[in-house]
Amino acid sequence: MVDTRTQPVSRAGEAAPRFSDADLYRLAEKHGTPYFLIDEETLRRKVSEMKEGFSEYTGAFRVAYSVKANFNPSVIRAFTGEGILFDLTAPSELVFVQKAGGSPENVMYTSITETAAEYEQVLKMGVRKVVVASYNGLVNLSEAAARANVKVKTMVRVNPEVQVHAELRGSMGHGKFGLQFNGGSPDSALSVLKKILGTPQLEFEGFHFHLGSQIEDPTCYAEAIEKLEAFILGARRQLGDFRVGTLDIGGGLPVPYGKKVPTPKDLGSKIVGQLNSLVESIGDRFTLVAESGRFLTAESTILVTRVVNVKSFGDAKYIYVDAGYNVLLDSALLHHEYPVDVVPGGRPSPQKVALVGRLCDPLDVFPTSSRSKLGGAGVGKLVVFREVGAYSLVMNMPFHSQPRPPVLMRNSQGSYVVARKGQDVERLFADEGGDCLPN
Repeated sequence: MVDTRTQPVSRAGEAAPRFSDADLYRLAEKHGTPYFLIDEETLRRKVSEMKEGFSEYTGAFRVAYSVKANFNPSVIRAFTGEGILFDLTAPSELVFVQKAGGSPENVMYTSITETAAEYEQVLKMGVRKVVVASYNGLVNLSEAAARANVKVKTMVRVNPEVQVHAELRGSMGHGKFGLQFNGGSPDSALSVLKKILGTPQLEFEGFHFHLGSQIEDPTCYAEAIEKLEAFILGARRQLGDFRVGTLDIGGGLPVPYGKKVPTPKDLGSKIVGQLNSLVESIGDRFTLVAESGRFLTAESTILVTRVVNVKSFGDAKYIYVDAGYNVLLDSALLHHEYPVDVVPGGRPSPQKVALVGRLCDPLDVFPTSSRSKLGGAGVGKLVVFREVGAYSLVMNMPFHSQPRPPVLMRNSQGSYVVARKGQDVERLFADEGGDCLPN
């Protein structure tokens, strides 16, 4: 019989939130496994941590949530209640934000494709702050703004081309994102800035850059800010004076995933002084924006799955759970190591332990590390993957005809509610074209 006495899943010194074993088993009996569980208070706490990290900045500071990380409506609604901005890259994300109570006034729209049809759609939906990253995109935006007869606050996305030590890099040779400061072509920040300043339907608002994800060394931010300052001063000599209303330094704040990483306060202590100096240098007390998708959501969520089989093979012990990489795709694509616990835990196994999923695919083996605690695993016990709130839900796929698992939330009042209903196989069949078959 499984022991379900109350004890925290999050062990001392490790990731929040904490849920009792008894609650996890109760939810498993009610909703089945696997299931995701979000803690609303952790979402709100991460916003506070970001604000505190940049509290020494002399101007206004805004947090922006990158909706691509997790577009569950309950997550968006929690952030809407915090009064933050939303960083969007698709009209469909704007629909989610609006339906979850967000306002287009709090949207910064950063398209990748920058098509005229896309801009026409989001302007019609009320967006008035747009980030451009190509000359063609700027032309499309100006024409869309003219047709809609609206004025658009326009920011320029630059690629500072600095060296970034991070899990995912968005600078240096990664030309998909942003513009070179100077390049002699229409697709340079200088050329695009000049065009904005000369376009009646557009109002220049500021600059944006994004250096990467899971950045542990803030040196790249300092170098990017230094390059941006030089560019602004040089551009004013060539184009005349212009006001910088907003500077968005993108995301990159790291998530622990079971190890020690810098906090927002650590980052702020390294670069806020330089940002304050930039204010003095250019004479504009711009609104500072820091984005996050992963940092704001990852630690809020766990995936709960059940051990369904155990076997020995040579000197190894194989633990089979009823979830596969279809619900944690990073584990297969990036060999991502999520902290893992058995609930309730036990003594470490003398055998090498392999944690495997229910899919018929040799890639369906969950990477584990010294931070994983798999002692005591047995049939019927629960296994908890921690810090899975970023990108896991949005990458769910129906491999092996697997329906999407339910998403639950512990709200700020301490109640457990359904944030996304579990998909049954009949609904999956219909969604995959079953309802298109002839009778």
